[in-house]
Amino acid sequence: MAKKKLLKAKPFAVLMSCVCAAVVAVGVALPIVANNYDLVLRDVFGVAGSRDQTGEGSDLTKDLDKVYNKSDYANVEALQAAETQYVREAGAKGFVLLKNDTTNNLGLPLKASVNNKVSLFSHSSVDVLLGGTGSGLGYGDVDLKEAFEQQGFEVNQQLWDFYKTGAGSGYKRGEGSISYGGAEDWKINECPISVLQAQSGLLESTAGSTAIYVLSRTGGEGRDLGRHMGDYTSIEEDKNKSYLEPDSIELGVINYLNQNFSNVILLVNTNNVMELGWVENYSNIKSVLWTPGAGGQTANSIVDVVSGKVAPSGHLVDTMAYDAFSSPAMVNMGDFAYTVNGQQTGQYGVSYDEGIYVGYKYYETRYFDKVMNVNNVGQYDYSSTVQFPFGYGLSYTSFAWSNYQQSEPDANGDITVSVKVKNTGSVKGADVVQVYANLPYTDFDKTNHIEKAAVNLVGFEKTKVLDPEEETTVSVKVNKADLVSYDDVVNKTFILENGDYKITAAQDSHEAANNFLASENKHVANGMTAEGNADFVRAWNNPTLDKTSYATGKDGKTMTNRFDASMDIDRSQYLTRNDWTNTWPKRRGNQDKKVDSSHSEVNGYQWEVEISKELQNKINAKGTAEAANCPMTDEQAAKLAYEYGQEDNGLELIDIRGKDYNDINWESVVGQMTTKEVGKIMNSSGYETAKAASINKPKVRDLDGPMGLNNMATHEPYSISYPAEVTLAASWDRSLSAQHGNFVAEDGLKPDVKASGWYAPAVNIHRTPFAGRNFEYYSEDSFLSGILGKEAVVGAAKKGMYSFIKHFALNDQEDHRTGLATWCNEQAMREIYFSPFRRVIESGTVTTKYYEQDTKTNTFTLKEAQTPAAGAVMSSFNRIGHTWAGGDYRLITEVLRNEWGFNGFVLTDYSQGATSYMHTAQMIRAGGDAQLSQYGGSYKISTDADKYYTQKAMTHILYTVVNSNGMNGFAHGVQTAATPFAYWVLIVIALEVVFAAGVATCVIFTVKRFKDEKKELAK
Repeated sequence: MAKKKLLKAKPFAVLMSCVCAAVVAVGVALPIVANNYDLVLRDVFGVAGSRDQTGEGSDLTKDLDKVYNKSDYANVEALQAAETQYVREAGAKGFVLLKNDTTNNLGLPLKASVNNKVSLFSHSSVDVLLGGTGSGLGYGDVDLKEAFEQQGFEVNQQLWDFYKTGAGSGYKRGEGSISYGGAEDWKINECPISVLQAQSGLLESTAGSTAIYVLSRTGGEGRDLGRHMGDYTSIEEDKNKSYLEPDSIELGVINYLNQNFSNVILLVNTNNVMELGWVENYSNIKSVLWTPGAGGQTANSIVDVVSGKVAPSGHLVDTMAYDAFSSPAMVNMGDFAYTVNGQQTGQYGVSYDEGIYVGYKYYETRYFDKVMNVNNVGQYDYSSTVQFPFGYGLSYTSFAWSNYQQSEPDANGDITVSVKVKNTGSVKGADVVQVYANLPYTDFDKTNHIEKAAVNLVGFEKTKVLDPEEETTVSVKVNKADLVSYDDVVNKTFILENGDYKITAAQDSHEAANNFLASENKHVANGMTAEGNADFVRAWNNPTLDKTSYATGKDGKTMTNRFDASMDIDRSQYLTRNDWTNTWPKRRGNQDKKVDSSHSEVNGYQWEVEISKELQNKINAKGTAEAANCPMTDEQAAKLAYEYGQEDNGLELIDIRGKDYNDINWESVVGQMTTKEVGKIMNSSGYETAKAASINKPKVRDLDGPMGLNNMATHEPYSISYPAEVTLAASWDRSLSAQHGNFVAEDGLKPDVKASGWYAPAVNIHRTPFAGRNFEYYSEDSFLSGILGKEAVVGAAKKGMYSFIKHFALNDQEDHRTGLATWCNEQAMREIYFSPFRRVIESGTVTTKYYEQDTKTNTFTLKEAQTPAAGAVMSSFNRIGHTWAGGDYRLITEVLRNEWGFNGFVLTDYSQGATSYMHTAQMIRAGGDAQLSQYGGSYKISTDADKYYTQKAMTHILYTVVNSNGMNGFAHGVQTAATPFAYWVLIVIALEVVFAAGVATCVIFTVKRFKDEKKELAK
């Protein structure tokens, strides 16, 4: 047997040296990288001990009750029981009954005692949509089968098993947005009827049952829903459809159901409104129920409504059009790549050429103008355009309204509208009184491009659940401030024009339009879809133009144009009702037939928009005061700075709790901090703000989760999943949003969570039906979004949790969201996109408890103060015009801080991986405070200007944190606890030992190889 030839000693030594070098490199890098991701790894592997941030305290405070924010529940089990009940009720109240034909006792509700057998069709029946994807991921506690059976129904087991584990189990819908937009998959992938027919006895087993078809569509962070299905189907007739249409496979199953069942129930389990005109072709689809994601109890909520346990009371928060592309906003959204001299720049943009005419404000206003027969209204047929209007919703009972009353404005500008609502049906139910205003559209407006929608939501209230024949009077307050318009041409501020402001109460936006038209003596003969009720319209006359009362914000700061440079076209080119035909938006750019869209764009190709080199350079500008639009030079800023690391003056963070922002000696507080502490907070405030021992600031935890606080590494929840914001909005119930915020804050108080900040709610607008995060945003309407966002923020603040209201601002599209250049006129910005944020920021105060120390007697007295409910804002990835929103002085300082008086914490959106343009230096010069990053960035405090800007940022962060539940357990003298030991360290140590052993082994074998070779040569 031949002896195996070994590698010579020198080559072997070289090889082992390379291996050792690689092992040493990994060994050196591992603890550095692991330490950078300490927060993530702590969530994944856990820590030794509790999350308690308090350590030793003084004898003076040991007997004080220092838990300022307490849970209302005796234990976690009691809390979870209350949350489960809330989620189930809130989901059911947010579902919208769109159609219900009860002829011959068909339709809904289904009574288990009468028609208790149900057959659940579609793979989505075993995989109900609970929420969205990304940070809004939902987790379910029960499936549809279990939910039906708990209420006495018999679910077709054979059909359920077919979809769950049998031949139909492989037909799963695509994930939609994958890895926060890293890719997308809009496959519908429903099981064809032919597959069901091939299963022996399967369809026969459905005889005598009610057929329920679950139609689902997903959506999520990072991508907008597909406008072109060409990449996701091989069926030719489906390729030019959008994701919001049913494909031929789905229609094949639905057609079979229509032919073989007398009672077909359609559950539209989507967060984005779909095209449902096709339903009218199927006479046996008796009922259509929109059931958007309702969190962990979605299945129970659905069955509660289907069974009649809960009468549906939800109303739409978006217009359901026959054609999702019929709105002017759809002309320009999606995949628009910028080119210079025909070459793509890697930059993208979107243009809001529709101005204020978003959603119903377009559909109803053009209808109003069509009936009024104004010039250039064009061809427009409302009945064939809109299937279900904004605010629409049916119930199992009926309501009669009477005795409409309307007051004159009081001293606060409140106009009180009241109406009697009577339940005239045979079952319990709740109704929603929606109040709309018709603003005067004057010659001044037409000349100066000030747009006025004919129908504007300005108030709403939901009734209690009324028994049959029960009557109640509902009062709604409308404030004159919600009747103003933003004049971005002449007065460049908010104005209240002279003229008649008509107000009405209506069931939905279209009924409101018809009421307004009736007050103009218009009828069906004039082209109306139905007669209106002029008795439900009153006019309040404003005698003179008021251009001062609404022109100033907090502390008298003037509200005026800031964003003239963020219109990429002349103001006159935006859509105007003065000329619908000739100002209809034009599609930007051209589709290059050689460039496929990776974002499911219309026709499958990317749009390319040629821009100037000058604009390209402006978009690329970053990091500087000039890039931030900051008017202050670094030289001016440097004169305002003070030193870090000042001598300890005995002041601790807890000592400024409950103090007014303007009464705090910030230099005494922030000045004690070290540059290292400040730099850590500035660069790495992802999911927490770091400890600052110099002022006894604890590490405070902030968590993601619009549908419930969740683990930032895996997004697994720390609680039950809550209904999506769109579902809560569809309930039109303010109290449900308040409870949402309150329960999330309760979750934050749990011992194993201990979170003070919440990355929610989001108050961006459903500009189009295709936006990927419409589940996470409330509505297409700014008023409704602002009211419900305010309720959630106040609800959380009452328990000491600050909410990062997001995403500020114009982040209404997911495609290319990182750095997307967003172009819009200032009227639309102010009235549509900024309005919800402003309403939340100005949401008032909550009570904050604190101890006041008497240093002479060494005693502490518990006191209360009123502090702002809105404590934090998250800026957005996109640009306002060419300037990054999170680094835009106009947006963050001039509007948010100066005009609206916000002194709280402004955090960027997630900056890991997007730091090429999300510069810390630009952010702080704009008025922002910290990066949402999990490990340290490169920003250094090296100049006096840096000191000034970071000192301002620290004041905002500390003011928010000190008034939060993050200070539970603290009084003067109580020290911050040592950071608990992280178990990931043990793993790293073990790996380091393995690496060391590996290096040692390499050395030993190398030495041995040289010795063996020497012996061989000696023979």
